[in-house]
Amino acid sequence: METNRVETLLFNHRSIRTFTPTPISDKQFARLLSVGQKAASSHYMQAYSVIRVKDPQKLAAISKICNHDFVNDHGDLAIFIADQNRNINLAQDTSDPQHLADFDHLLASVFDAALAAQNLITAAESEDLGAFIMTSILNDVPALIKNLNLPKYTFPLLGVALGTTTADIPEQKPRLPQAIQLMTDTYQLPADYQALMKTYDQTVHDYYQHRKSHAREETFSHMVSHQADIHNPKRANFKKILEQQGFHF
Repeated sequence: METNRVETLLFNHRSIRTFTPTPISDKQFARLLSVGQKAASSHYMQAYSVIRVKDPQKLAAISKICNHDFVNDHGDLAIFIADQNRNINLAQDTSDPQHLADFDHLLASVFDAALAAQNLITAAESEDLGAFIMTSILNDVPALIKNLNLPKYTFPLLGVALGTTTADIPEQKPRLPQAIQLMTDTYQLPADYQALMKTYDQTVHDYYQHRKSHAREETFSHMVSHQADIHNPKRANFKKILEQQGFHF
C-alpha cells in the first residue's frame, strides 16, 4: 500500500517505554506541545492543561502510582489535565458558570486533551523520539491530585512519557481488521465476524509468541476477558472523586 510521509509515520507508531538519558530540551518540548495545541478543540474551549513533571520527588511518587520507573527509565513526563477551572474563572460574569462543570463539558475536556496528546506524540515521533500514553496515573487519583496540587474543576486524564529511544524498538502490535471495526450507516457486525475474530486471535497469538521480550500465550479474546475480570478498587470511585473536584452529572 502506497503511503505518504505522514501516513508512513503514523503506520509505524509503536509505544516506547524506555529511553536514553538524553534529555528533551525546554525548547523542543515547547515546540512539541505547540503542535499538540493545534489539535481540534470542542467549541474552541481548549479545556485542558498540561503539567510537565520534572521534580525528582514528584517523579518518584508518580512512579509508585504507575508502576513505571520514571527516574531510572528516563524520559519526559507530561500529565494532561481536564481543566474547566480556567474557563469557570473566566465566566464569572455569567448567570451559571457551574454549567461548565457538567458532564457534557467534562467530555469536551477529555476530547481536547486526548487529541492534543496524540498530536504531541506524532510530533515527537516525527523528530525520532519515542512516546507512550499511560492511563496508569489513574491508579491513585487522590494521590496524584495532591501531588500536582490540582484545583477544583480539574481532573488528571492521562500521562505521556516521551524521550530519546534506545536501540531496542518493540514489534508493532497488530490492530483489529477494518472489516470488524468499519460499518456503514448502521451498527452491524459482518456476517463472517466469528471467522474474522478467530483469524485475528491467531494473529495476536503469533505476535505474543514471537516478540523479542515477554513472550507469552495470548489472544485478543482472552485479553478482553481478562480485563473484564479485573476490578481495581482504586479506579472504582471516579464519580465520587470527580464530584469532589466540582464536576456534576
